[in-house]
Amino acid sequence: MYAVMTASPLETEDLIPPPSPELLRRYGTTEVALRRLRSRHHQLLLMRTADLEQAAFTQRDVRVEALRLAEEHDGVVIDLGIPRAVEDRSDAVSLAHATQWYVVDYSHLEADELRTVGLTAFGLPEIVVDGIDREQHAMFSAVLTGLVHRLIAEWPANDPVGEATVTLRDIAYGLGDPSAPETPKDRAVGVQIDYVADQDLLVVRLLADPAQALFAP
Repeated sequence: MYAVMTASPLETEDLIPPPSPELLRRYGTTEVALRRLRSRHHQLLLMRTADLEQAAFTQRDVRVEALRLAEEHDGVVIDLGIPRAVEDRSDAVSLAHATQWYVVDYSHLEADELRTVGLTAFGLPEIVVDGIDREQHAMFSAVLTGLVHRLIAEWPANDPVGEATVTLRDIAYGLGDPSAPETPKDRAVGVQIDYVADQDLLVVRLLADPAQALFAP
């Protein structure tokens, strides 16, 4: 579900209250986007449903549609599922670029956890990375990015539960690095993924120090 916010109404007017600036800011919306939203009070809502096999492609297509409308009408797109402003261009949308599709909720950092917000739009459970080293939380976040890249690419054909490896190439794709196809894939860190049914979460534990596994000589 996306809201296209514009200064003048488009063909229809939807009346769902947009998320508060505080909530948008929490999930990564920039101050530039927030300033633009102040003068764009009209909204057009785009909402699609899909079966599990088509969820990723539907998510991609409706985001492209929303961004094209915004580009044509000087608007701002809000992803209502996270929620945050989508600040990419329509021609830059990519399912491989994992950080376009989720955010990390750092409010659980004191509990040595990182949590995703956004994966339910793909029919996936959200992820909890457990047992992180707070001094290396950026490294754990990078591994999470590579894992999300893999999950979006392989779900629902492959069940994510069990042991898996996340390579430097996975991380590069997940971060949207243009040189990802040439990034080495022989460096990897193992992860254990368990499904917690009563919370509908994937709990992930790294099986090695990511700095050593990925970058040590």
